[in-house]
Amino acid sequence: MWHGFHTDGYVRAMPEHGFVSPLLLQIDEELRGNFPTIMGQHPLLHWWAFKYDGRKRGTGAHADFAAVNINFWITADDANLDPESGGLVIWDKPAPLDWGFAQYNRGGQVVRDFLVQSRARPVTIPHRANRAVVFNSNLFHETDKISFKDGYLNRCINVTMLYGWRGEAVARL
Repeated sequence: MWHGFHTDGYVRAMPEHGFVSPLLLQIDEELRGNFPTIMGQHPLLHWWAFKYDGRKRGTGAHADFAAVNINFWITADDANLDPESGGLVIWDKPAPLDWGFAQYNRGGQVVRDFLVQSRARPVTIPHRANRAVVFNSNLFHETDKISFKDGYLNRCINVTMLYGWRGEAVARL
């Protein structure tokens, strides 16, 4: 299921390569039942999991192509060497709607410059096992610094589920 090593230090699991499970469908169903205002009629568009190497940086600042992003961690808390990190950094500024996918998702320095120029403020959500973060997928976000114990079983794993299309109305998150 894990494939596609990325130079930023993670492997990914995608539905087209076997990351499909009745549990994921159950999570989707329960999210819709518990958050009908946020989920609305947004379809589940895509999902994946990333498993990070604790000596690398994880995903850089980007936005996603969806309306709603649900991100949760499944690695045990005791694997995280710094309980104040290892999660997600989310900025309070969305990607401009006139930016194309390559610009808002892989823009690198362009994204960093935008965040500085717009005086974006980051919020850090530390890793916790079974913690979920629900946010507007058009907000810039990135992996927080990672410091986990050595060993394959201790690697930080996050699951992302994307709903609806970027630019669609989203309940105030």
